[in-house]
Amino acid sequence: MTTHNVASRQQAPHVVPVAAPRRTDMWSASRTLLVATLLCMPLHAGRTSPSIPTSDSVVLEQVPGSRDRSGIALRRLNAALALNRDDPVLAVQVARLDLEQSRKLGDPRYLGRAEAALSPWPVAAPATPADMLLLHAIVQQSNHDFAGSLATLARVVAAKPDSVQAWLVRAAVHQAQADYAAASRDCGQVASGRLGLVPDTCTASVMSLTGRATVALRAIAISLQQNAAEARAQPGIAVWTLTLQAEMADRLGDPSAEAYYRQALAIDPDDPYLLGTWSDWLLDHGRPQDVVVLLADRTRIDPLLLRLALAEQQTGRGQLAQHLDELEARFEASRLRGETVHRREEARYMLALRHRPTEALALALANWTVQREPADARILLEAAIAARRPNAAAPVRAWLGDNGVQDPRLVALANRTMASIGGKS
Repeated sequence: MTTHNVASRQQAPHVVPVAAPRRTDMWSASRTLLVATLLCMPLHAGRTSPSIPTSDSVVLEQVPGSRDRSGIALRRLNAALALNRDDPVLAVQVARLDLEQSRKLGDPRYLGRAEAALSPWPVAAPATPADMLLLHAIVQQSNHDFAGSLATLARVVAAKPDSVQAWLVRAAVHQAQADYAAASRDCGQVASGRLGLVPDTCTASVMSLTGRATVALRAIAISLQQNAAEARAQPGIAVWTLTLQAEMADRLGDPSAEAYYRQALAIDPDDPYLLGTWSDWLLDHGRPQDVVVLLADRTRIDPLLLRLALAEQQTGRGQLAQHLDELEARFEASRLRGETVHRREEARYMLALRHRPTEALALALANWTVQREPADARILLEAAIAARRPNAAAPVRAWLGDNGVQDPRLVALANRTMASIGGKS
């Protein structure tokens, strides 16, 4: 919720072909480099007990229409693949489109479909081609299996050292883990032999969290000017870069963040990660009613439903009680499946909507062991303050100091925890 940066974005996070790299990992893992296919693919409302239809006419669920070219192509390719399950070319095409649909619709079922398409060529098989290993690695990253993803990516770059997308995914994972030296090296590989927004955005993303955010923000602005033709031709890349630019400006307290968000929204008003981080900006700037209007019809995606509930809580308008029940059911379903990719969002839910700071802090601490991005730092600091356990924020204070992170909001929260330790507040 919280994985939009390389890899909340996030978290979040999948990667589509290099022609349009995006944040990965369903929101929680990298937010600056790759598109979140899942940072935690949003979950769908779940039930703790089965609901059995009473007749064949009962509608179980309304599936979003796929009238876009990707959806149409995916249906055709799936039909062809069903007739020839061992066709590697078809399998790669289907898996790529499934990952893209997962990102666009916020539907984790497409991740499972991508895995199914690739199943005749498992990760463990030594002969699995590099193209398929790359797609496996993206799914692993989306599920927060960062160690598995890095191991798979090592095989990809060994076979194809010039795979730009593989280096981008590596950068995403390393940045999500706060291994900025490794992420910087990965971005260096992306930049090897190529110019443009992709390598520039990769590098700026890492710079923004290592004491050079102001320089990174200027560098992104220059790159967008110099690569305007690329941005027009590749809207996915432009949205990725503009969203990162907006996030960097926001962390620096620069009011130009709103303009960058609006530029990105003008290109793609439906990008789930962009809608989430834009909603956060609106909430932070006292505009919850704008969030209610923006997200009223976007409740299928968990991170967006969370932000809608937060806005409804602040405005006293909307369907807050119903949305709280839906979120509770979805998080419970996630726990029953043994999933852990939604801890950031659940921590935020527990703290702000359920007012249970101790539980929120436990979730935030568990989340921090896996991914360490600004949104992860913020919820941990806020939960530590609310739970009156300032020492629990020590890992975030170390992260801020060790990396020279420029984020006045986070620094202020960290200082509050230090003041509490010193008995000054």
